[in-house]
Amino acid sequence: MKKNKEIQIRMEETTRVLQGTKYDVTELHIGKKKMGEILEYGPKDFRTFMDSEAIGSSKTFELAVEAIIRQWNLHE
Repeated sequence: MKKNKEIQIRMEETTRVLQGTKYDVTELHIGKKKMGEILEYGPKDFRTFMDSEAIGSSKTFELAVEAIIRQWNLHE
């Protein structure tokens, strides 16, 4: 039976200005590869992006992280 290997995901917080509005952005990385980004549009509105392509929105930060990890696992 093959054992599951633990993978470290690193988060980097930055800010971006889009259309004159400043947003908090969290980037998720595995090693040197960027998995995706989470933009916090509001208190219960987290938008997720992979390779500049929107993949959805979530009500909590944790759900947004899960969405990126799920998409990453499907494509890698």
